[in-house]
Amino acid sequence: MNYPRGKCRQCGERLYGHVDGGYQCLNCEQRYPSDEFDTNTR
Repeated sequence: MNYPRGKCRQCGERLYGHVDGGYQCLNCEQRYPSDEFDTNTR
């Protein structure tokens, strides 16, 4: 599962990779496009 560096802008929880692409906060269900966050973890 991909974890971006960013957190949800609405609630601050961690974002998870969504099966349809992009990322989703499981806490408040906010969706974000995959190009909105840097996925490089280094």
